This record gives sequence, C-alpha cells and structure tokens, in this order.
Amino acid sequence: MRSAAALALLLLLLCGCQGKPLPAGMDEETLLQHGREVIALLTSGDYGAVWERMREDVAANVTAETIWNLVLTNTEDAGVYKEIDSAMATGQSTNGESYGVAVFYCKYAKQNVLFRLAFDTNYELIGMEVRKP
Repeated sequence: MRSAAALALLLLLLCGCQGKPLPAGMDEETLLQHGREVIALLTSGDYGAVWERMREDVAANVTAETIWNLVLTNTEDAGVYKEIDSAMATGQSTNGESYGVAVFYCKYAKQNVLFRLAFDTNYELIGMEVRKP
C-alpha cells in the first residue's frame, strides 16, 4: 500500500500543472529521448528497468510491480502497442523543484494512450502518468 500511495503522490506532481519552459540546463531533445527510452521499456514490459531509472528517493517508495499495475490498469483495453504518435516537452515545478515532463501520445491497436514522464534536471525519472486521453 505504501508504494501505491507513493505513486499516487508522483501522479499529483503531474496533474493540474501548467506548462512552462524547461528548467535551466535541460534540453528538449535529450528529455524526449529519455522519455522514448522509458516508453520502450514500459511497452515491452521491462518494469524493473523503468524502476532502475527512477531517482533514488522516488524508487525507495515505488516498486516494479507498482509500475506494472499502473501500466496494465491503463492500457489493458487499448490493445497492442503500435507507436508513438506525437511528443512534446514542457517544464513544471512543484514544491520548489523544477523538472521536465515528456508527454507522449501513443497509438495502440484499439485506443490511444497518454504517457507523461517527469524527469529531474539530471534526467532521472521522478514521476509518471499513464491514461487514456
């Protein structure tokens, strides 16, 4: 239950925030590349590798099983993953921390799925949201 609460907290970081420029030192293409790599891991089912990309303080409160459950719950009726349809990057800040968010609209066989991946300024994963738009 602790990990579910932690992931819910991570999702709150991503919800309801208005986009801004990326934090100083972050590059849009580098952010999107890190996001594409995480999307590839998520869609291939390598949740342990996604967990390993998380910043240490975040990973301490999340498990690979929590990530699996988030992805499965939000993609189970979407069908087979096809490709990234579009991507964008934006900056955000919460509780005094600025970070970049890579947003991906992904095509699945039956429905599209939205992935929002938050990275700190060292490009370590600090949060994610997976949902059908």
